[in-house]
Amino acid sequence: MNKHHSDKPSSLGQAYRSIGPYLTLGIQFIVTILLCVVAGHWADGKFDTSPIFILIGSLVGIAAGFYNFFKVVLKMDRKSEEDE
Repeated sequence: MNKHHSDKPSSLGQAYRSIGPYLTLGIQFIVTILLCVVAGHWADGKFDTSPIFILIGSLVGIAAGFYNFFKVVLKMDRKSEEDE
């Protein structure tokens, strides 16, 4: 069988695959923080304890966002070392 395309992916395709997981990190970080802040706002409204749960939600969101960020970066770093 005669193939017109080689089995090797293009260098542009390889670049997109290697940076793809990093492109969503910022969005994941922001969404994690916003979800925790919204949950804190909801809890403040429910228990009438305004700014306490928003502050707690903000801190938890920031911590969870950084945790996820470093987890993904370390996972991708390990994967790139295995590929070499």
